[in-house]
Amino acid sequence: MSMEGIEQNPVVYDLMSEMAFRQDRVNVKTWIDMYAQRRYGLLVPSIQDAWNILYHTVYNCTDGLNDKNRDVIVAFPDVDPNSIFTSPLLSLPRKHLHSNNRSLRRAIHQQTSNSYTHPHLWYSTSEVIRALQLFIASGDQLSESNTFRYDLIDLTRQALAKYANQLFLKVVEAYQLGDLHAVTHRSQKFLNLVEDLDTLLACHDGFLLGPWLESAKQLAQNNEQKKQGTSNWSGEWIKLTNNWQSRSNIFPTKSAGDALNVSRRLYKKYLEEPDSHDF
Repeated sequence: MSMEGIEQNPVVYDLMSEMAFRQDRVNVKTWIDMYAQRRYGLLVPSIQDAWNILYHTVYNCTDGLNDKNRDVIVAFPDVDPNSIFTSPLLSLPRKHLHSNNRSLRRAIHQQTSNSYTHPHLWYSTSEVIRALQLFIASGDQLSESNTFRYDLIDLTRQALAKYANQLFLKVVEAYQLGDLHAVTHRSQKFLNLVEDLDTLLACHDGFLLGPWLESAKQLAQNNEQKKQGTSNWSGEWIKLTNNWQSRSNIFPTKSAGDALNVSRRLYKKYLEEPDSHDF
């Protein structure tokens, strides 16, 4: 149905799938209000408010830029933030954003700068944190919903990824100043955040690596194919990834942990008063 359609944004795929059966224009706000109830099985006004925030922020990018992922927590580390991603983004001039000429939209691009030091965000992170607050506040009513737990984890993960970018820049700042104590302290905070995110993601099957690996193994019809699948892991790996390449761990295929309680704890730890944190 779509390239790389692994349903990591269920709301996008749900609406896209509906379009095949629609002839009229979609009122997206009304659709979003109904979506929250359909997805969680219960009408909760605060969750509708949260989804309306997300609809007007993270799901409302109209600038024509491609490749939005600029989160350091999923990139290889570097002491120069600008070296982590060196490929410029492409964008359409604004006057062509709503053009009906598809070939024009594909052909006309302009470069735009984007880095960790000067990130490009089309939404307010404080608004996303507000949406997360509403999700957490509604948790007691919806925690039995598997889809709610998935979305709660995903939203918490997103907010913490942006916080991680800020913390990373503080590490780099200390490094550039030659402040060994601050580098050590801030680096440890960053690593603690990575561990906390791992704990969070382990709370739902949808964020586990194990199911993907086990599913891939099941495609092999004989031992030779299983062996070939493992050998395809080899390649030009940097030193830090050699352990991952050579090990044969069995990763969990079932979630462990309480998504609501973990999200509450991490929100309080990192996001409730981020400006007061001692970096």
